[in-house]
Amino acid sequence: MGPLVAKVLMSLGVDALLVWVIRLLIALVVLGLIVALIVVQTVAGILTGGMPGAATSPSTSVIVAPPIAVPAPVAGLPPGIQLDIVQLAQSWLGVPYVFGGCTRAGVDCSCLVENVYAAAGIHLPRVAVDQFNATVPISDPQPGDLVFFANTYEPGISHVGIYIGNGQQINAPTTGEVVSVAPVFTGYWGAHYAGARRARG
Repeated sequence: MGPLVAKVLMSLGVDALLVWVIRLLIALVVLGLIVALIVVQTVAGILTGGMPGAATSPSTSVIVAPPIAVPAPVAGLPPGIQLDIVQLAQSWLGVPYVFGGCTRAGVDCSCLVENVYAAAGIHLPRVAVDQFNATVPISDPQPGDLVFFANTYEPGISHVGIYIGNGQQINAPTTGEVVSVAPVFTGYWGAHYAGARRARG
């Protein structure tokens, strides 16, 4: 180092400058360590699915959502009875609809259901709304379950059919028609669909 440079450094206070540089380096190292620690905690939190710092922070609280109430599953009709109900319903195909009728000379929707279920050993009330109230709601009807309709010839539950699968039902539709197969979820019946229900076997 030349004498001129030495004199300049001495006049500026080399000792003070050296101390300032060392402090600056120490501060940068500490800051770098803090940043590295934050990055490591964040990455660890993401990889473990937790919040960053959750494992090391004693003040972090875990919020546990309350359990969701799941309705108990509704037992299905025994497979043999399901098949019996569908076959029994098919045996009524072609019988004329008669309001209030309850024989093979003429039958209405709810008496069709009452007769078919009685033949399978299951007692149901006579009227559609009472059948609705005596059965259990289900979201995915299976063959042999009941499908109900509202606001057809009167307000509220006013029609019922027997689900046979593939979106179809057997029902006694209305005056001038006969017991027949009809869609459940489309057309006239789809517009009045009120839900499927299952008899307590």
